[in-house]
Order: sequence, then structure tokens, then C-alpha cells
Amino acid sequence: MLIAVNTYPFGECGSKPRYLLQKSGHQIRFSPWANRLKPEEVLPSSLNASGIIAGTEPYTREILEQCKNLKVLARVGVGFDSVDLAACQELGITATYTPDAPSLGVAELTIGLMLDLLRGITRSHIDVSNGLWNRGIGTLVGENNIGVLGVGRIGKHVVRLLSQFHPAAILGCDIAPDYAFGGEYEVEWVGREELFRRADLVTVHVPLNPSTMGLVGLAALTSSRGLYLVNTSRGPIVDEGVIWQSLSDGRLAGYAADVFSQEPYTGPLVDRKDVILTAHIAASARRTRFLMELGAAEDCLAVLNGGQPKNPIP
Repeated sequence: MLIAVNTYPFGECGSKPRYLLQKSGHQIRFSPWANRLKPEEVLPSSLNASGIIAGTEPYTREILEQCKNLKVLARVGVGFDSVDLAACQELGITATYTPDAPSLGVAELTIGLMLDLLRGITRSHIDVSNGLWNRGIGTLVGENNIGVLGVGRIGKHVVRLLSQFHPAAILGCDIAPDYAFGGEYEVEWVGREELFRRADLVTVHVPLNPSTMGLVGLAALTSSRGLYLVNTSRGPIVDEGVIWQSLSDGRLAGYAADVFSQEPYTGPLVDRKDVILTAHIAASARRTRFLMELGAAEDCLAVLNGGQPKNPIP
């Protein structure tokens, strides 16, 4: 059977994922485009494949219906908003993802963005690069109440790392609080309104679904004053138009984002000095990438060989 590896790069952070595919006995076709596939490139790269190793490129119903041989679509990563799951189910295509692999990488970048906001690291770099020597005064993590919106797989990693900085308080908000975990790390469970009212910095770690689209918008930020906000979850969870407004009226003191509603991001936030923007790099660490590729390769081969994947998309 043919396996199309549509994500790029693949195998550069460790040879095992590529080795597993190549020794499987299946035909392997790597993407001819040395970049993230554009929408118009997805179908030609996927035709006749029984298995696809997918990146963040879109798999619409129209594309999936034309992939007549497709049995498994194995996503390298945790987000699956680019895949039409209803179409997969109707067409008998098993969709998988790698939910555990990126967690620590996302959490580490989140902590880095927190420190950047609280200490003005990027702003100081820009000033020095422009010949200015402004020694601005920031705050220690320990001076701040840190709110974690979504204390699941990634949120728990954030809390574990954050606890080493001894924040004034860790405020957790989740639809299904893990009270045992919260007790171990002294998490104070609060509702969303209280989280945004009491926190000095909020970091977002909820999945993207219809109920979380625009979750962090005007209503959430109404009671905030001078809040720092970090989003390493998914772009549409945060209303980017409200972010601009809230930075201008003081509800937000700064915003850091690794994810956007449209990527690559070219919107108005690029012009603000109180914003830190990164190019969806949270999972772009060598070990993280290796584990994601390995998990996707293993699940793809498991399905094609008549077995069950470890991580089917729920």
C-alpha cells in the first residue's frame, strides 16, 4: 500500500520514524514540496494513498472523498481542527493524532512567554537594537497570581513547571478539575469569571471546539485590569480584535501568542510593542518533533496492518 508523508520536514530530528515506514514493506511517497502544503497541494500529494502522515494542512470532505483508497490519516501533532472528522467517520477513515508528544514542548514555550511578558525581554532587545538603553522594571513570577485556563494534559505540565517559580497563587479553571493534582501543586480552583478577575497573568490551554471559539473575548476580559495573556492553544479561542482593544484601554498589559486564527499571521498586532508573537513554534523542539513523527508512523502502520492505533482522535 502507498503511504503519503505530507508533513515537512520528516525524519530530520531522528531517523526511526522514517526507518519504520521504509522497512514496513509499503510504498512510501514523501511530499515533493519542501514546505507546509498549501490547500491546492494537498489533493495531488494524497491521491492513491492508503495512509497519510499529515501535518497542519487542511483535509476537507472534498479532498477526503477523492482519496478512494485512504484507510488512515495520522496527524503529526495534537490539533485536528484542520481535519473533517465527520467525513473521516462516514468514509471509514481512521484519524489519529499524537496528544502526549507536544505537551512538554508547549508548556516550556508557555513559561518562556510568561517570563518574557513579566520581564520585558523582547521589548528590551528591540530597544537595545535601536540604540536605546531603557532599563524597565518588571515583576517576578512570585509576585503574581497566575491563572491556567484549562488544566489538562498541557495545563498540568505548565503548573508543574510554574510551581518551581513559587507564584503568589496558581488559579486553575477546568470543566473537570483534577482535585488530587490540584492538591499536590496547590492549585486553587476557580470559575472563569473569577480567574480573569483575580489573575495577573492568564495562560490558555483549552481545546478548540464550537464551545471554545472566541472563549477569551470581551466578556472574559471585562473585569481585567493590566492583565497579561498568553495563548499557546489555538488561535480562534482568543478574539484577536478584542485583544487590540483591550491592550489600548488597559484591560491587558501585554499579550503573547504562538497561535492565530489565520497563519501565517500578518494582522495588526504585529505593530504593537506590548505584544510578543511567535510562528506556531511550541512543538518545534527536536525531541517533541521526533516523538510526534514516531507516534504518527506507528499508528499509521498499525491501521494498515490490521491493528488498532494507540491514539485515535476522539
